[in-house]
Amino acid sequence: MAITLDLSHLPLVLTRFDGEQTLDEVEEYIGRMAEVHARRQPYLSITWMRRYARGSEHTERIGRWIKDTEELTRQYCLGVAMISQSTGFRFALAAIFLIRPMPCPYLVCGTWSEAIAYARAQAGKGGVELPELASPWTELP
Repeated sequence: MAITLDLSHLPLVLTRFDGEQTLDEVEEYIGRMAEVHARRQPYLSITWMRRYARGSEHTERIGRWIKDTEELTRQYCLGVAMISQSTGFRFALAAIFLIRPMPCPYLVCGTWSEAIAYARAQAGKGGVELPELASPWTELP
């Protein structure tokens, strides 16, 4: 599976994009994230963009999803930390945010320690406690 979504540490959502995702996998991811929004509780997200699809269909679909869930994300997502060492990812992200800006605070960083520090800071601002957690991705710096 090119997208893994781990909801076992809620309110922390962990996602890894690792491969050329199909549109079906993107749809499955969107469906699982609907479960997070359906809780109607604050959450934070750490997403590792290891490898990802760069097609315009993927960009358009993620852009529509951001638009469709904008209000729920604004209400419940305290922050997103995106981990990537790729300038290509930053380009793809810029393309998506041209279609639809992020409705929540976010940080693009290069390591787990930066991502979890950001998530903890955002959680503190929102009065949410995060579980103690080491990186679930051993191959990530």
